[in-house]
Amino acid sequence: MTAPPGATVSGGGVTPPVGGDGMERARGAVDSLHAAARAVAQEPDARELTQALAQQVVLTMRCEWATVAMVVNDQVTVSATARHGVGITHDQPNDSQRALLEWVAQRRQLFVGHDATSLIAGAGIALDEMGARQAVVVPALHHQGQAVAVLLAADRRVGTGFGPLDVRLLETIAQQAVVGFDRAILLDQLGEWTRGMEALLAFSAAVNQQRDPSTLVRDMVEHTARFLNADGGRAGLAERDESSDDLVMVSQARWRHGAWCEAPRRWTRQAGLPGYVLENEFPYLAADYPDDRLADEELRGEVRYALCVPIKNSEHQVLGFFELHRGDGGQPFTWHDAAFLESLANTTAVAIENARLVGALAAKNDEVRALSAHHVNRLEAERQHIARELHDEAGQALVGVKLALQAMAHSVPDSLPAIKEPLAQLRNEVNQATARLRTLARRLRPPTLDQLGLHAALQQLAQEAGDRSGLVVSLDLASLPSRLAPDMETALFRITQEALTNVANHADAAQVDISLGLCDRMLYLRIHDDGCGFDPTATSGGLGLLGIRERVGMLGGEFAVTSSAGHGATLLVKVPPR
Repeated sequence: MTAPPGATVSGGGVTPPVGGDGMERARGAVDSLHAAARAVAQEPDARELTQALAQQVVLTMRCEWATVAMVVNDQVTVSATARHGVGITHDQPNDSQRALLEWVAQRRQLFVGHDATSLIAGAGIALDEMGARQAVVVPALHHQGQAVAVLLAADRRVGTGFGPLDVRLLETIAQQAVVGFDRAILLDQLGEWTRGMEALLAFSAAVNQQRDPSTLVRDMVEHTARFLNADGGRAGLAERDESSDDLVMVSQARWRHGAWCEAPRRWTRQAGLPGYVLENEFPYLAADYPDDRLADEELRGEVRYALCVPIKNSEHQVLGFFELHRGDGGQPFTWHDAAFLESLANTTAVAIENARLVGALAAKNDEVRALSAHHVNRLEAERQHIARELHDEAGQALVGVKLALQAMAHSVPDSLPAIKEPLAQLRNEVNQATARLRTLARRLRPPTLDQLGLHAALQQLAQEAGDRSGLVVSLDLASLPSRLAPDMETALFRITQEALTNVANHADAAQVDISLGLCDRMLYLRIHDDGCGFDPTATSGGLGLLGIRERVGMLGGEFAVTSSAGHGATLLVKVPPR
C-alpha cells in the first residue's frame, strides 16, 4: 500500500486484514457501515455519537480497541474508547494518543502504521507508547476541509495488520461521521447561543430589580463566572480621587470558588487590568497571567487566565469593570467571551445609572420627608404651645371671669332680677366658653396622648367623635403595643383623627370600625365606615387624605383607600413599628 500524500506508513508491508477477506467479511463490512450510518442519524449528542462510532469501528475493523474523538480547532474535546469484549470507556486519551489524534487532525490526512517501535514521522511518537503495534488513524473532514473528528483503530497482536479494505472501511465510516459531528457542533453552538441569551435575559431581569450599584456589579461577576466556567473574579466602580481629582477603580469585593470575600483595592490609570480598561476603555485578555506585566502579585499563584472588560455608559464614560479568572485547569478566555461580557456590561451600565438616579431621587425624597417631618414636628410643637396657652392663660382668665360673675351674683339681692338674671346668663356663657376652650385645647394636643399613650388617646377620641357627631365608633386595639415612639403615636393619632373628621363631614355614615395592632412585624391601622362611599380614582380626597398620605410617608409606610358608591370606604395604613 502506498500512503496518500502527507500520510505516513511505518514498518513492514501491509498484511491482509484480520479475519481474511471473502463474502462473509464483505457482508459484515456492509452491515457495519449500515450500523454506523444509523448511529450517525440517531445520535445528535457528540458524546453518544463518539461512543456508538467507537463500537462500530471495533466491530468493523476487528481490532482490539478504537478511539473516536471530536476535535475543535484541531484539539480533542470529546472522546470515547471501545475495547473488544470490554465495552465503552471514557478515559481521556493519554498524551501519546492525544498527540497522534491532533497530529492527524492538523494534517487532514490518514495515518497507517505497523511498527510498534518506529517513530511517527513529524510527530515524535512511537506506537508502543500508545499500547499498540499497528494503527490506522483517519480524519473526518467536512466540506471546508476542517477536521471535525478523528477515528483511531489499534491492535497489539503479532502477525496481524490493517489492509486496504480496513483503511477504506474506516475512511467510509469517517465520511459518514462528518454529518453527525457537524450536526453536533451546530447543536452545541445553538445551545451555547441559547444559554447566552438566557443568561443575558436572566441577568437583565436581575439587574432591573436591583437598586444598589455595588451589588449590581457583584451579581454580574457571579452570573458570568458561573456561565463562563470561571473560577472567580472581581468587580468595581469608578470613583473620583479627592486628592488628585482623577478617576480610580475601586474593587468592591472578590468572588472565588463560589463565595465572596472582601478585598478592597484601588487602581489608577494603567495600574493592573482594571487600570488598563479605565485608561483604554477596551477589554484586556491575559493569556498567561503569571507573566503578564499588569498582573497582581497576590493572584499570580492562583490565576492562569484573566479577562477584564470596562463598564461604559452610552456616552462612553467608564463606570466600572468586571474581571474573570481561570486557574490552570481552565481554558484561555476568548474575544467571544469578551464580546459576551461586554454585552452584559452594557446592560449593567444602564442599570447602574438607573440605580444612581433612583438613589438620587430617594435622597431627595428623604430630604423632602425630613423637611415634612420637621414641619409636622414644628406644627405639633406649636399646637402643644397653643393648647397650653389656651388652657393655662385663656382658660384661667375665663375661670377668673366666672368667679367674679359668681361673686357679683351673690352680692345682688333677689329683689333685683333685672341684674341677677343677666349675670346668671353671662356666667353660663362663660362656662360654655370654658368647656369649648378646653375641647379645642384637647383637640389641638390631647394631654392623654402624652401622659397615657396612644391607646387611651384613641379611646377618648372615639368617645368625643361619637358625642359630637352621633357616630357609633368601635375600637379594636387588642394587639396594640403599650407604647410606641412619640412621633409614631402622634402620627397614628392624627391619621385617625383626620379620618374620623372626614367620615363625620362627608360620609353620611352611622358606624365606624377602627382596628390598630401588630401583624407580621408591621403596624396595621384600618378604618372602615358604612357611609355613602366615593370613587377614589375620581377624587384626590382633599386635604385630609393628602395630610394622611404625607404622615404615612414620613413613617416609611404604605397607604391605601378603597371605596365604592353605597358601600362605604376603607382606609388602610401599614407602617414599621418603632
